[in-house]
Amino acid sequence: MILLGARSPLAWAQNDEPPAAHEHQEHQAPTAEGAPMAEPHHDHDMATMTPEEHAGGHHHHRPSILPPDEDKAYSELNHHIAGVFVLFAGGLALLAAAGGQRFAWARYGWPGLFFFLGVFLFIRHDPESWPFGPLTFWESVTDAQVLQHMLFTLIALAIGAIEWMRCRGTLSHPAWGWIFPSLAVSAAIMLFMHKHGEGATADKIYRHHSIMATSGIIAMIAKVLDDSRSSNSKISSYVWTGLITFVGFMLLIYSE
Repeated sequence: MILLGARSPLAWAQNDEPPAAHEHQEHQAPTAEGAPMAEPHHDHDMATMTPEEHAGGHHHHRPSILPPDEDKAYSELNHHIAGVFVLFAGGLALLAAAGGQRFAWARYGWPGLFFFLGVFLFIRHDPESWPFGPLTFWESVTDAQVLQHMLFTLIALAIGAIEWMRCRGTLSHPAWGWIFPSLAVSAAIMLFMHKHGEGATADKIYRHHSIMATSGIIAMIAKVLDDSRSSNSKISSYVWTGLITFVGFMLLIYSE
């Protein structure tokens, strides 16, 4: 009787369960011996997830406002449109490097394309984030993936504006020439850390990002050498502009 009357903390916890838990037990089917048998628990969120989402292949820490297929298509379209901007920017920079005064206008074209790329990314970088999505600014910047996308946006805007003013002669100090390489290398380092979860698809995306990041770093080393005018050769100018064009191509073929 003493043993039966003793109430352990576990017994207290079971008796003090919230009403929802008792209601769940009331619907349990009895076994042949009269003891209740727990019904299988169905996690509806897990049931509707794709295999890649089970493996952690989603884009953000918070659920997207779009269904998985639409979220994937949204991300791929963003990369492809960004690829168009970068591809043409690299092409114009290559034309300016090879054409001399005849194509001097191209020197103003490629910074403008980077600036408009930043405007595009500001509008469309993540459907759920600030300023056009339901998340506030603070909620957006506390999601690591969304924050990286926002930083890519600012980098593109800064590169476009500063390089355009350098072409005009407004920013003539040599120190301004380091802004583009510094920001581009920062973006490349972020790409190395920009993982879309775990799994086969995430690994594929990471390899793609790593190729672009490596190309970007090499391109910026070549650009610094080109700006230093340490040689009369145009090899460095062809290398960095060619690699920028290659990064644009990689964005065009991006898939998840």
